[in-house]
Amino acid sequence: MKSKRVNTSAGSFPKFALHRGLFAKAKKEWQVLCGDRNHWRVGYYSPPQGQAAQVKKLEKHTCVELFLLLSGSITLILDDDRGEYELPLEPLKPVMVTGWHGGYCSRGPFRGVALVVERDRFSTIYRSRR
Repeated sequence: MKSKRVNTSAGSFPKFALHRGLFAKAKKEWQVLCGDRNHWRVGYYSPPQGQAAQVKKLEKHTCVELFLLLSGSITLILDDDRGEYELPLEPLKPVMVTGWHGGYCSRGPFRGVALVVERDRFSTIYRSRR
């Protein structure tokens, strides 16, 4: 896979009702839940991959992202241009990510859910794993 760039524009989140619960769809890798235009957006991340070898691409944003494991098990694959390494997320222990990353659920596809917070406007580059 050659690298591919995708731009995310401000307001890139669904409409949501205030003072009510937000609902997520099951077995979806990335779902944006809500946001604040020109500031941030929040979503759920639940990888369909069950092991590192199944992760075929990594991504990198022009902004920092916060990952917070809510349930199950998710391991991030990170590459800081010196080589890949794995970082298992710990429940309720936030991790800030700036470089190349991807992830998998070690207990099986969609068996982990992380809350992700990112900016509302940024670019993403995707590339194959080395």
